[in-house]
Amino acid sequence: MCYVNKMTNTKEVVDIFLNSKITNISDPESYSISELGGITNNSFKVGVADKFFVLRLPGKNPDLINRKAEKNNQATAAEAGLTLPFLYFDENTGIKISHFENDLIALQPEELKSKQYLSKAFTTLKALHQSDITFEQCFDHNKFFNEIHKEEEEKEMAKVGHYLLQKIKEINQKLVPCHKDIYGPNFILLDGDMYLIDWEYSGMESKFFDFGDLCLQQNIEENERKELFSALELEEGGDDQVLWNLYRYLSSLTWGLWATRKGVLDQETDKDYLNLGKTKIKYVYEAVNTENFEKQLSLKY
Repeated sequence: MCYVNKMTNTKEVVDIFLNSKITNISDPESYSISELGGITNNSFKVGVADKFFVLRLPGKNPDLINRKAEKNNQATAAEAGLTLPFLYFDENTGIKISHFENDLIALQPEELKSKQYLSKAFTTLKALHQSDITFEQCFDHNKFFNEIHKEEEEKEMAKVGHYLLQKIKEINQKLVPCHKDIYGPNFILLDGDMYLIDWEYSGMESKFFDFGDLCLQQNIEENERKELFSALELEEGGDDQVLWNLYRYLSSLTWGLWATRKGVLDQETDKDYLNLGKTKIKYVYEAVNTENFEKQLSLKY
């Protein structure tokens, strides 16, 4: 079953909760449902009698997500204290149910990039990257670019994607557990602690993936990126700086293509978001085709 944008009726919600075994209450009058929103997925606050839950329903996602891997990765991260646990996760449909936390705060991109929270975000990422957990791969960039290469209008972008992946592969680097969707609202605050949520793109990757994605998705300018690079005690002019830039370009291309492809798949996609996706793609394409692009990788931030 495909769930899109809205729940069609309360009975669907009741059936999901009964199937999850979280409750045996079948009376629709005992349920309250309110929309929480979401970009990729559709989330709802569901009250059942005197208890409240978050119901996550996968929306129209142009990417092929391995839900079994997502379930495993979130469970593993929860055991490590890096995220909140789920109560129910259907790895076939991607439907997920969790406790609703009244005091939970999801950070917006502008909040995350503030000095108040940015250092805490990097501390959270460091805890993830330095953990001894092993993730399954939820999303495979190679497969993604191979797939879009079959589409005539995306062939050039697929070539750019494969080029970026090849440049990354040429640098020997340690693979660590990564979140791979470092967007403000995926960082939450609860009882004074920061956690990561939404693990559907997670997998084993270089820590620079999360660094580049954080800078890209929060629109952090180059002068601020330079300060972050220094604060993280990374090596200037070498592999660290090259990866710092390559992964930011890869992130820009990936999310740009995601936005434009979702626009085709889902007519309700916000047009501003769609245009932002096109801008991200253009940014990468022009950068890669700039003279001395590879030289600039060890000079820019």
